[in-house]
Amino acid sequence: MAEKQKKELEKAKELFFSWQLNEAYAILRRFFDRLPFAPEVDHALYLSYFVRCLLELGKERELDFYLKQIEHMSVKWKTPELSYQLAEVCCLSPNRDLSRAKKLLAQVISNPEASHIHAKAKIFLAYCYDLEEADVAACKEIIDSVTEKVTDRPTELTLELWKLKILRDQGKFTEAEKLILDFITKLDPQRDWYAFFSAQVILTGLYLRQERTEEANQLLIEVKKRAEKSPFRTIQKQIGSLESKLSEKKPVPEVNCEQGIRSWTLSFRQKMVEIRHQSNLARLLEIFLKKDWIDKATLTKRIFKKEYVAEEDDNKIHALVHSFRKIIQELNIGLDPICFDQGGYRLIPKLRLPPEET
Repeated sequence: MAEKQKKELEKAKELFFSWQLNEAYAILRRFFDRLPFAPEVDHALYLSYFVRCLLELGKERELDFYLKQIEHMSVKWKTPELSYQLAEVCCLSPNRDLSRAKKLLAQVISNPEASHIHAKAKIFLAYCYDLEEADVAACKEIIDSVTEKVTDRPTELTLELWKLKILRDQGKFTEAEKLILDFITKLDPQRDWYAFFSAQVILTGLYLRQERTEEANQLLIEVKKRAEKSPFRTIQKQIGSLESKLSEKKPVPEVNCEQGIRSWTLSFRQKMVEIRHQSNLARLLEIFLKKDWIDKATLTKRIFKKEYVAEEDDNKIHALVHSFRKIIQELNIGLDPICFDQGGYRLIPKLRLPPEET
């Protein structure tokens, strides 16, 4: 591989691990699109970063093309790097196949020539068991078996996160909380963005298990603020799961909505806010008055009067939903009013019209 190419790919790798996936994707796509598609064995690792970017960013057509290339190359070369990548895809893609993922990872772990990725494979195998059965004992056994020297920082941090998660899942809350807080203080929020985010997610889950609802809600708001410009699939899925658990812990507040001449008035207890008619915020409110969940395609069609195109509309949708969230938060309802759920947005509080308007 030419030195210039190597430098470019290493830059993409650095961006990938700092969770700047759009920037990493741009470099990696430019590189792989220039190939006649006959990559060298050394390209396999960087291709794995590219595929993970495609998965997280929801670029389905490109993902389908490159997955076929990986399948072909894995048969041709049978490299552990490609087997590991296939396992990630089997686990993270919409068509999840945990059984195949576990089989591929077991092959990598049993291969003495793959010692350089044994730690990564074991960590991901623990993730498979956690997804399949939430088997804490199996996860602990796998993580404890990581005795290889870990030399790269992202893998080192991920291993430490798993140890903290296992402590929490074992119910050792006091010890886990202290260690998680210590771990967070050692991180650089920019360079170690994903580890920082994951540690906060684990801590939020710990607060929920201890019924410390207010602390969990405050931390979740902070987590969402940190992740709001990163609409990546695994991140949004984790946030959605926490929001769902948090909403189960609290009674659902009811917000009263009254339609005036120039605006809607929303009230909760002693707080009131207004949303002017004919605005996009009012249109979003009117959709939520009829149903508490809306997908991006419907939102785009109803509000922006066009067909949904992710590259054109995601930023506009995000800005609109964020503005709507801020307005509802002024009512102090005690929880985050909107969660990202199954590719759309769910409103948590119930909206109530006066009896004569129902």
